[in-house]
Amino acid sequence: MSGATEENMSVMSRANAKFTEWRVVWDKHRLTDKSLVLARVLICSYFLNQAYTGLEIWYWYRQPFPFLYIWLLPLSIAVTFDQATVPCASIMASIATYDVLHIFANQLSVWYVHGSLYINELMVKKLSLLGAIGLILAHRYQTNTNKRGGAVAGMLMTKAEEVMSDRKSVVMLLGRLLMSTLFLYVGITEVQRQWASVTTDASGHQHHQRAKGDGHDNMWSKLCEFILSIPFVLGFKSKITAILLAVVLVLEALVSWLWFFSDLNIGYKIHAREHFTVNMGVAGALLMFAYIGAGKYTADNYLKKHE
Repeated sequence: MSGATEENMSVMSRANAKFTEWRVVWDKHRLTDKSLVLARVLICSYFLNQAYTGLEIWYWYRQPFPFLYIWLLPLSIAVTFDQATVPCASIMASIATYDVLHIFANQLSVWYVHGSLYINELMVKKLSLLGAIGLILAHRYQTNTNKRGGAVAGMLMTKAEEVMSDRKSVVMLLGRLLMSTLFLYVGITEVQRQWASVTTDASGHQHHQRAKGDGHDNMWSKLCEFILSIPFVLGFKSKITAILLAVVLVLEALVSWLWFFSDLNIGYKIHAREHFTVNMGVAGALLMFAYIGAGKYTADNYLKKHE
């Protein structure tokens, strides 16, 4: 009996050792430089689409030539391949800032004239993309600084939380709060809008106000984004929730915004493609957020200190 017990304990010990070994390998490789490359590609896909959309609107709708947005083509390609990242991403951030300010100025003018302020999910996600290009800048700036300093050259960003300064932690906190509160707001307003848009006819059949095939009416993604935003805003399991949010955004893009399969008009296809690339861009930002780390001001860090 004693021999069997010792044998069982030996098996359990080897299993625990193997599990620990796998855990170390997973922790080492789960967020590698390949994740950073993917995040950069996803973020830049939005800016590439913005340039292409400007050309498309100019061609189809005879609008003025997009002299500003056309610069996003070479800038996005350069940042995608990590070439002259700081100056190129800085110009992209300036254009994104102009875009966000232009959208909100239009909404404020509508609010001033008509007394109603409307903020939709596309506007919110575009604001998140301004933070996304900021993350690219922050990462490249820190990498350049590390190379010049030499003390921590070659440091993987998965270890960034161990050396993250208070100033950068504040930046990460503000970014997390901004993304989370916007996701929470849109989650509530979009679910309310979808419930209000459903009508029932005399036969008991439900109808939506939007045309069949319109990707705006998808309840599951809004609910998932809303639920995941709660732990994300608190900084609880922030890496996991950031990755899960990114997965939901990618699934939403693939399920609801595949513009090339749509039978609706060219205007809707352009709009759907913008939703698609915005989702992919925000997913890239969340992946980069998970890669860099949430900083010191999180529930995770608080719980770790009080263990």
